[in-house]
Amino acid sequence: MTSLPAVADADLVILGAGCAGLSLAARLARSPSGLRVDVVEPRTDYEDDRSWCFWRPERHDLSELVAHSWAGWRFSGATGQALHHRVAGLRYQYVRGSDFYARARERIDSSARIRTHAGVHATGLVPLGDGPDALVRVETDRGSIIARHVIDTRPRVMPAVLYQSFSGVEIESEHPLPFDQREVGLMDSMATDDGGMHFRYTLPLGRTRALVEWTRFSVSPVPLATLSAELDTELGLLGLAGARVVRREGGILPMGTLGALPEVARGVVFAGNSGGALRAASGYGFLRIQRWARACAESLQRGEPPVGHPAEPWLRRSMDRIFLQAVRADLERGPEYFLALARGVPAAGLVRFLSDAARLTDYARLIASLPTVPFLRQLAPSRSSAARDMVRT
Repeated sequence: MTSLPAVADADLVILGAGCAGLSLAARLARSPSGLRVDVVEPRTDYEDDRSWCFWRPERHDLSELVAHSWAGWRFSGATGQALHHRVAGLRYQYVRGSDFYARARERIDSSARIRTHAGVHATGLVPLGDGPDALVRVETDRGSIIARHVIDTRPRVMPAVLYQSFSGVEIESEHPLPFDQREVGLMDSMATDDGGMHFRYTLPLGRTRALVEWTRFSVSPVPLATLSAELDTELGLLGLAGARVVRREGGILPMGTLGALPEVARGVVFAGNSGGALRAASGYGFLRIQRWARACAESLQRGEPPVGHPAEPWLRRSMDRIFLQAVRADLERGPEYFLALARGVPAAGLVRFLSDAARLTDYARLIASLPTVPFLRQLAPSRSSAARDMVRT
């Protein structure tokens, strides 16, 4: 007696409803494709626990999400010397996590074709066959879902060249805060100690309100408790120990992941921070996720399989690797390198580099601005890696 072939419960299952999962589901909710989508998310509710920032013109397709923007941004070292940047026509823009979550979930909830399984944990993926039309069984702690395609956006621990660990608080003070309202403190008071390189990131949200983050670049993740204690010390030095804490956020971002993603069955695609969304040299990922969500939704609407994040172009990948390896090799000089970039690369070129739009002239200025010897030391392994990449392709 032969068993009947499996029938798909959903055309697509999205594992994880963070920034990437919600971005894609919200786009599919507004598409005319008719795709049946299931979203599996362990959370039952969302906290205001994230901030996303990027450079864009004042008006753009995501403007309704922007809670605040600034015309300028600043870099400074431990001695207090500051380098002030701005680019005509561009603003540094801030999306509050709660606003993003609310809009995405509202769009998803408006679609009868998208089902959200809140408080559900995915426990396994089982391929049902090996042909081009093979299905995938998503096993969860509440049963299983058979899908044509799966997009896995769940966070996973990955080895990296460096880690960007941060703890932040949004504070409200009875008195005006000591921050310039016209600009962001992108990397302030950069210095190093036994724990690696550290700096303060500040978004002034009003005369008496700001988001202040304490960030470390280090060769291993820094515990949140350590970062929180150091942030409290920094707030005390700024005279803000008594400010009211409105909310908290924190995280660990891998910079320059090492090794390939785990192998998965046909029909499964990785996405989000663990799938290539983060820019290795900066940690910026929001706009990259939005570009991926658009491309993936368009592919699905055409009746094609979902797509993952595009591979980094060779030049960008190589430059990021060389820079991160040089910083890792001598973390004490990290502040010197970042200040050299801020001083030697025109603001527009540096923004293009951080926003995946660098030109050859921008890379040339970047190379010229940095100390020669430490970066030349990284060229030998980079050349061999590049050769291996070329052989693979």
